[in-house]
Amino acid sequence: MTIAAPLCCHVCAAADIADVEAFASLARTTSDCRPWPSGGRLGVCPICGTVQAGVDAAWRTEMAEIYGSYAMFHQRGGTDHAVRDSQDNTLRSRSGALLQRFIAWDQPAERGRLLDIGCGTGPLLQSAAQLRPGWSLAGAEQDDRVRDRILAIPGVALFHAGPLNALDATFDVVSMVHVLEHVADPAGFLRQAASLLAPGGRLLVQVPSLTENPFDLTIADHCSHFTADTLSRVVRNAGLQILHVDRWIPKELSVVAGLAKRAVAASSPAVPETRLTGEPMADLATVERMVSWLHAVGGAVEHLAASGPVGLLGTSVAATWLASQTKSEVSFFVDEDPVMQGTHFLGRPVLAMEQVPSSATLFCPMPPAQAHTIRERLIRMKAAFRIEIPPPLPGSVL
Repeated sequence: MTIAAPLCCHVCAAADIADVEAFASLARTTSDCRPWPSGGRLGVCPICGTVQAGVDAAWRTEMAEIYGSYAMFHQRGGTDHAVRDSQDNTLRSRSGALLQRFIAWDQPAERGRLLDIGCGTGPLLQSAAQLRPGWSLAGAEQDDRVRDRILAIPGVALFHAGPLNALDATFDVVSMVHVLEHVADPAGFLRQAASLLAPGGRLLVQVPSLTENPFDLTIADHCSHFTADTLSRVVRNAGLQILHVDRWIPKELSVVAGLAKRAVAASSPAVPETRLTGEPMADLATVERMVSWLHAVGGAVEHLAASGPVGLLGTSVAATWLASQTKSEVSFFVDEDPVMQGTHFLGRPVLAMEQVPSSATLFCPMPPAQAHTIRERLIRMKAAFRIEIPPPLPGSVL
């Protein structure tokens, strides 16, 4: 029997972080929605509170394999996830919704420069081209695979492949949407990004919210699982001033930051910090309860499948993980986005809501509060099929 080396915190360098033992038997998924085998490591730093993967040699080998064939939104032909707007109940691009919220908060000028770090297939840049057509846009990635696609977006004047410190330019807005959770030195990466800010510039960071969404723990290539508290700590440790923290997108955290006051010209007006309050700091016991809950969610689907066909709502991370965790128990997927309807995902058909057989059960693989809202909406729509949601989150996990 091989004894795993103790984990060391990749945020504050604290040593001997305890493993969450029950995590190793969970199936995992990649952030581009491909099933990934169990066997990962998970720990919680007792000093800074960061919930994190074990960033060791085995993890780095896995990451090389994942990123070697990474294809974001492959099941959607490269298009962005759609999210339901809580105000008008319509589906819209996640990046577009995020950028709209940022613009409404920051009120940026009609002209400026924006760099999207980790731009992927370009959903945020496409939204920026529509919402701020007078802006000069740029994208950055680790390699050249998406260069042509990004440069074809209206308003994009620059694509950079490689390290950020090789980029000789400054920008009024630097965004990184679902990037920081992948980085093994998040504070150092934020410092590099901040060096690209023009005076008075804004850094927009978006990550999954662990507090709202324990399914984030199942993502193999996420080495940090942030709460509002731990994300804010990392941003401050990078020497940045937090200007705003919010949940502009469900199950996600948005942080807007700027250069620390000492690095800003004296003539620049001070901006008061706003933050989320009332969110408890994660600890080992809390994360152990989250992992136990994930095991229970898998068990619930297996139990339901014993009495008839079961489908999963959605075709993103949670549905990918649950289909893998329960193996052959899932018969179909359901997606409210027309882009996905009529396709196949993980070898199973993707149905529209009205195509779900009355004899089937639709399981909502989402945090209980969100799943409850969806179930109530489907009941109001007089859905003919059975609708089930995950069990409540235990203890203080809210």
